[in-house]
Formats: sequence, structure tokens, C-alpha cells
Amino acid sequence: MDRELNAILTVLSKGYDVTIEINGIDIGIRGQKSESLKLFGKNNPTTPVLPEDMKKQVCLQDGENLISVNCKRIDSISGSELTIELQARDLFVNGATNFSRKEKLDVGKEKSFTETFII
Repeated sequence: MDRELNAILTVLSKGYDVTIEINGIDIGIRGQKSESLKLFGKNNPTTPVLPEDMKKQVCLQDGENLISVNCKRIDSISGSELTIELQARDLFVNGATNFSRKEKLDVGKEKSFTETFII
């Protein structure tokens, strides 16, 4: 049996518009607030019973995964920094992350990046 893939994605994006895709799937993050989503593996046995609005969270694959982020700073909130962290279920206990990135852009600036993380 394949191992069950689960992860938590946390995005702190006050002052930023953000879109995030994982393995080409737009997972619905839009920014300007703190958000956390549980992500599921594409072969997860619970996928068929997930509510329709959670189906976009079925995006992980065993091994290498791609995270693509497009962000734009939209206001000058003091100390505003975009933080993105992803932690797989099997690492929750020791607090290790599979992916972590912080960005601090000037107002009006936009940035896109794609990185690989392993689950």
C-alpha cells in the first residue's frame, strides 16, 4: 500500500496578494491574511469523499513536488513579510519543514518563483 501523504501549508500574507500552485494545481490561496490548508496526496483513499471545495487540496505526490508562488506587495503595513511553510504529517512531531520561504518586497513589487520540495 502507498504511504498516505498529508501536509499542512501555512501562509502569512498580510499586505500581499498571493497565488500558490502545487504540482500545477491552484490550491486557492489568495493572500492578505493568515491561512492554513491541509494538503492530501493524489492517491489518498479519502479523496473520493472530500467535499468539492477541498478537491483542489489533493495535490501532493510521493517524492519531488513543485511549489509555484506569485506574490505582490499591495500595501505598506509595517514589517509586512510574506511567510510560506509546508510541513508533512510525518514531520509534525519534531517541527521540521519540507519547504520554508520568507519574502519582503517593496510596495507595488511583484515576484514569482518555483521550487522543489520532497515529501
